[in-house]
Amino acid sequence: MKFLISKRARRHIEAIQAWWSKNRPSSPGLFLEELYEIERRLRDSPSLGVVYVAHKSGVVRRVLLVRTKRHVYFRFRAERRL
Repeated sequence: MKFLISKRARRHIEAIQAWWSKNRPSSPGLFLEELYEIERRLRDSPSLGVVYVAHKSGVVRRVLLVRTKRHVYFRFRAERRL
């Protein structure tokens, strides 16, 4: 399965990680750890999370990163799973 991260999402990830490493010195890598973990889980269960909105380009789902209280929004396209 291929993951595509939009430029906007990448900017958000970078900003959140910068904030997290500056403001959470006891666990500076926690946000990225949770992000990697949800990627692994999505590979096994791409329908994970709840439907957030139906968009013309497909259903957008979201899943909560429990420890950092951030959401990940994503679309899964079965026809592109190969």
